[in-house]
Amino acid sequence: MSLSISQPPQQPYVIIQISDTHLMDRADLEFVRMNPEQSFHTVMQHILTHHPQIDAIIHTGDVAQVPVVETYARYQAYMQQLGIPFFQIPGNHDELSLFPFPSGESQPTAIESGNWCLILLNSAVKGRIDGHIKAADLQCLHDLLEQYADKHVIVACHHHPFAMQSHWIDQHKLKNSEDLTDVLARHSNVKAVLNGHVHQDAFTEWEGIQFLSTPSTCVQFKPFSQDFALDESEPGYRVLYLHQDGQFDSQVYRVKYQRTATNAKISGY
Repeated sequence: MSLSISQPPQQPYVIIQISDTHLMDRADLEFVRMNPEQSFHTVMQHILTHHPQIDAIIHTGDVAQVPVVETYARYQAYMQQLGIPFFQIPGNHDELSLFPFPSGESQPTAIESGNWCLILLNSAVKGRIDGHIKAADLQCLHDLLEQYADKHVIVACHHHPFAMQSHWIDQHKLKNSEDLTDVLARHSNVKAVLNGHVHQDAFTEWEGIQFLSTPSTCVQFKPFSQDFALDESEPGYRVLYLHQDGQFDSQVYRVKYQRTATNAKISGY
């Protein structure tokens, strides 16, 4: 499936990556002593205030903590009123049968704009925390990379392909990472892979491709932790400036958010 959006001439294409909103079925409910709706809106207000030119917003999964119709409808209504193209892929907490896939189906979706193409992959598996990309979707990714061989490509999925050096979260990474990297290695036009899931920002470079995670818009996970642990870092998001020549710049922003202390004693999320 392919979609297209316009790109201003001679300007970088500006993508905002948000992730792991973990929205509840009601806007007033808390998640580990934090209101994810309020923190999400606080992050979005920071984005709108500090980045007047936004060409697209990509949500890399776990839109919902309570994955029901009401949660997704409220999220979509909020995003639609912004008037900015937005796209989302599911995470392990999302309900695949209800998820608002950009193309209406879970198949890989290519979003074309100028010299760039974004390819969205579903790595979520019903009933599992870890991730897996279907063989058919990997073949579709290969086909799309051939179709858009003349464009610079960014791929996005929810689960992290490379270890974060946090034992507990690395048990729940993308389980067929090698299958993904085998496809990527056959193409020279992939510039970056974006992921969510890990609730922190991280950078890994492999074969000239940057693998980038972004903070959650709500609670954060403590880096380099053997066991599950929350971190006191602020919510955040990533901005990518995609240039016509295939280069890109990226920066993570943290957003101050007034909150009660998160429940650091929980054993999981």
